[in-house]
Amino acid sequence: MSEVREKYLAAALNVVKGVKIKVPFGASNRLSDFQASYERHHKKIEGANPNFLDKVLGGMTAFLPLLTGANRAQQIYSETTGEASANPLERFRQVANITVKTKAGNCNEQSIVAFMDLYDLGIRPLAWVHMDNGTHAFVVIGRNPKSGNNPADWGENCVVCDPWANEAYYLPADSGAGILQTKWKSPTATPQFGVQ
Repeated sequence: MSEVREKYLAAALNVVKGVKIKVPFGASNRLSDFQASYERHHKKIEGANPNFLDKVLGGMTAFLPLLTGANRAQQIYSETTGEASANPLERFRQVANITVKTKAGNCNEQSIVAFMDLYDLGIRPLAWVHMDNGTHAFVVIGRNPKSGNNPADWGENCVVCDPWANEAYYLPADSGAGILQTKWKSPTATPQFGVQ
């Protein structure tokens, strides 16, 4: 086992945990997050002896993942008012800050928070990738720069950091395409942004 890969995996696992703390309301496109949000937050609102209104308000905590819409609205507002940075890294930081502020985000937003956390830890190389079938986004650590969309070309030290799915895992060159096919129904993913 490569020491570099072990370092990448340890960083990815820690960042996944950190994103889950920073984005506790979860994702609007992940059904289990609605139940988890209710279980985590309703008692704080309901109190010790809840009345009917307290229970209704507590029940509404199940819908906290829908704050992803507020997150997206703030992102769009930044873009339409010209407040969005033209520098991709600065824009990622803006989106990460909005996501942490709203405490909710789908795979795009959660993976951008993870990307910035890994970036701030000095982990390189980093690539923010989208599945080629459009189903998912995550971060790949250790990908060979300019290696295209096929995991077979990415190198032997690749680690996926995927806070939306609450996981981090190795993506070996010889089986990476199969892993992505099994998880996301596509064997390839295209880097949208990266740093070395």
